[in-house]
Amino acid sequence: MVTRIALVLILAFAGTAATPVANDARALVGMWELVSRVQRDAQGNVVPEPSLGSDPVGYITYDASGRMAVQLMARHRSGTPCATTAKSDANNIEHVGGYDAYFGRYQVDTAAHLVTHTLEGSISPVDVGRQMTRRYRLEGDTLTMEFEPGGKGSALTRTLVWRRVKQ
Repeated sequence: MVTRIALVLILAFAGTAATPVANDARALVGMWELVSRVQRDAQGNVVPEPSLGSDPVGYITYDASGRMAVQLMARHRSGTPCATTAKSDANNIEHVGGYDAYFGRYQVDTAAHLVTHTLEGSISPVDVGRQMTRRYRLEGDTLTMEFEPGGKGSALTRTLVWRRVKQ
């Protein structure tokens, strides 16, 4: 009897160790607060991004059912609230009045460390239906995401660092 219980426990724990895909995707679930957002050129030099500024505020949320939402805002917004402050490009959505927000579904490719957002709603209607893919890295309560705002081959890389919001 003890042998059977031990065998069941070993198999149960072996099964959980063999499924890092689900564990990695589940680790994204929760609310994350923006720590930094930096854009660099191919030489590693910081390149200013004027639409949200150098120190925006924001949150991104992933739930267990595959839905997500993100909101980013220039810390010191000014100007016309509904003016387009950054146009959409290959891998980035339009910003309106120093604000960027969208929601939709997400899928995680844990082997490639990619998360893809499929936009069901956006502050800018031209971005609804788009898919945006981000490279990600999870280290404890820190989530780092990178992408090329102009798409593959772009000379710029944007890095966003998020910290898990704890209850």
